[in-house]
Amino acid sequence: MALCCAAWIWKLEQQDLAQQREQVSGLAGDYARALQRSIDSALSANNVLVALVRQSQGEVPKFESIGEQLLPFYPGIIALALAPDGIVQRVVPLQGNEALLGFNQLQNSEQGAEAELARDSGQLTLAGPLPLVQGGIGLVGRHPVYLADLVNGGRYFWGFTTVTIRIADVLAAANLPSLEERGYHYRLARLLPHTGQEQDISLSKLPPGASAVVQTLSLANGQWFLAVTPAHGWGSPLRLLGRALLGLLFSGLVGYVVRLLLQLKAHEKDLESLVQARTAEIFSTQQQLQATVDAIPDILLELDDDGRFLQIDNVHAHALAAPAARLLGHPLWEVLPEGASNTLMTALAEARQQGCSSGQQVCLNIPDEGQRWFELSVARKAATGDSAPGYVLLARDITEQHAALEKIEHLAHFDHLTGLPNRALLAERAAQTIAQQRDSGGTLAVLFLDLDHFKNVNDSLGHRLGDVLLLTLGQRLQNLARPQDTVSRLGGDEFLLLVPDTGPEAAAQLATEVLQSLSQPCQIDGHELSTTLSLGISIFPKDGEHFDTLYQRADAAMYRAKRSGRNRYSFFTADLEASSARALLLENALHRALERQQFALHYQAQVSLQTGHIIGAEALLRWQHPELGAISPAEFIPIAENSGMIVAIGEWVLATATRDAKRWLDQGWGLNTVAVNLSAVQFRHPQLLEMVSRCLTEAQLPGQHIELELTEGAAIDDPASALEVMTQLHQCGAHLSMDDFGTGYSSLNQLKRFPLGKLKIDQSFVRDVGEDASDRAIVTAIIHMAQALGLRTTAEGVETEVQRQFLLEQGCDEGQGYLFSRPLPTPAFEALLQQQRPMPSAAPAPAVAAV
Repeated sequence: MALCCAAWIWKLEQQDLAQQREQVSGLAGDYARALQRSIDSALSANNVLVALVRQSQGEVPKFESIGEQLLPFYPGIIALALAPDGIVQRVVPLQGNEALLGFNQLQNSEQGAEAELARDSGQLTLAGPLPLVQGGIGLVGRHPVYLADLVNGGRYFWGFTTVTIRIADVLAAANLPSLEERGYHYRLARLLPHTGQEQDISLSKLPPGASAVVQTLSLANGQWFLAVTPAHGWGSPLRLLGRALLGLLFSGLVGYVVRLLLQLKAHEKDLESLVQARTAEIFSTQQQLQATVDAIPDILLELDDDGRFLQIDNVHAHALAAPAARLLGHPLWEVLPEGASNTLMTALAEARQQGCSSGQQVCLNIPDEGQRWFELSVARKAATGDSAPGYVLLARDITEQHAALEKIEHLAHFDHLTGLPNRALLAERAAQTIAQQRDSGGTLAVLFLDLDHFKNVNDSLGHRLGDVLLLTLGQRLQNLARPQDTVSRLGGDEFLLLVPDTGPEAAAQLATEVLQSLSQPCQIDGHELSTTLSLGISIFPKDGEHFDTLYQRADAAMYRAKRSGRNRYSFFTADLEASSARALLLENALHRALERQQFALHYQAQVSLQTGHIIGAEALLRWQHPELGAISPAEFIPIAENSGMIVAIGEWVLATATRDAKRWLDQGWGLNTVAVNLSAVQFRHPQLLEMVSRCLTEAQLPGQHIELELTEGAAIDDPASALEVMTQLHQCGAHLSMDDFGTGYSSLNQLKRFPLGKLKIDQSFVRDVGEDASDRAIVTAIIHMAQALGLRTTAEGVETEVQRQFLLEQGCDEGQGYLFSRPLPTPAFEALLQQQRPMPSAAPAPAVAAV
């Protein structure tokens, strides 16, 4: 009898324990699913970023505005970033995430391993929790992007799109601390994918024991798990003790029928209480399950195997396409449009074969709400007892996401201002049009347009009026185009026309019409705006078989039109290709010229016309290429300016000149200043003052021994900004002079405000002062004007004694030219300084202009 009682008690305990573990497992599963939904929702933002990168072939021109529009849909995300080659270069929002810029994910000690795993696997990975570069603790969802290699074929690794998630927001969605309030210990951890070790994410005050119920979360590249145990342990010791005593009493009092009956009666009461308690627990579980269902933001429905609506289970039924009463008991094709019902039946068929279906989308007209988009998730529900098999369907409202994706799609292919096709869509249409013309033996004209001096409109009237002008001109271009033509805005003030079935004569006629139409004045906010443009034309197949070639050659032709006086068109020609090839060759060679020490400075003496002594020198840049030979500054300086390399080259020139000037100053060779030319690009560079100060400091040269020569154009393009920069340079001690004076368009009103110390008279006026009365009058006027303003003067290109004598008589202070010295390498110039002999009166040197 005792063994029977013990077996009975053991069985009851096992049943209680199994039921308790099942309840805890269900509870842990609810929390784990809530946590997984929160993380999956945030990580889905990566899909949008990957689509953007792939559509734009890695460029994503409007990433910041698109990112700002995406963030409200993913409240747990603190940063969206693009990381070409693993290095973060763009991030939204920028504020608070500045530290991310330049962050190399592949070389970081904490994130490198998981970044490499993402790159090598090609799959989305989730790293963390870990300390974030911008501060705090969070999760990093990283998706590798591989793009098609249009040149070599195949794919190449472009970089990562990353989503940074607040760990606090993710945990808040699951509300794990409520487990502790309900009497449970818990532990949330993850398996590190590269080591297999466990990393704790969140713990209760007392962690769960080894007998905990574990629910697994599959997230990106690894697994998280949630372990839960009752705070008071499994089972009830008191209950077990009671049952044991009951068994002992039952076996010991078999002969005592009356007492046995009383014990049985008491046991019946215990069972009744237990049933009531279990009933209450089941009711509580049902209430919790219902609350969980109601908390799901999606419409939840049940359908049978024939697509008949059986049940509508949550509070969002108001978003149904028809009232619930009209749906229940009816097959879906009776109450839904044909397209939507077919999509739903397809989803049911997938779920029937695979167990689940997701991703199908339908569009429905919802009463009082209009057209809405829904994404469907269907799971097969197995038959149980008398219940036939069926399906559970979740319909998530994705109307806003769908609208955002449509907007993103539009932004990816059309210019945001004019609505014209952008570069990406232009490239697609160009490829199609070229293929059609190649098959039919036709021709294609590419017209590249660039507005002349459009920057003046923005600077003087503001960008808003500039945008209105661009929109107006874009509409005029569309009015000139045929339906089969493509008008595209490339960005800024550049447009391109793709005109099929058009040869050179028709292209010239169209170019004339474009020039005439766009030159007509525009009335905008009371302003009459007129603009001209420069236009380049290339023809398929004569000028190229591919769009990139046609584009480049039309661009080159446009620049020739601009150099030829603007407001005209130009066709691409073979000599232009040779010139472009030479420019490209020099630009490529310039990239390595500094590091390969191919540059050198020559110095040309500046002589006092009163004493004949060398009192200064001008540093002149020379480039000796090992294969191309000596390259003229007149050829490579414009290329350096257009490519931006002039900034680094100019810093090398200034650093070298300051070191030489310091050495000559220490040796007491009597030079007052060494002059260095500043190009317009250098003058507008925001770090100019910092660069000048750094070079002077490193050379330990006082600023008054350096003279910075500015062109008139650099000063008058933006007088207000020029005055500010010149004032700052003057305050750091440097002398300022205006080079080639008289060839630009300076006004006296501007000139008197600039902190200049010297005017340099251009050699074009000096050259003929012996024969040309007009040049003598101009030179005399410049000298007298400079004297009135308290400025010194230096005449360039002095080659004869007649020129020197005239300049001296007019009061010019200094001369520079072949009469005194050619530009000399540094050793030769130092030898000249050591001589410091009086100015020669012998026959002048050959009249060759210095560069």
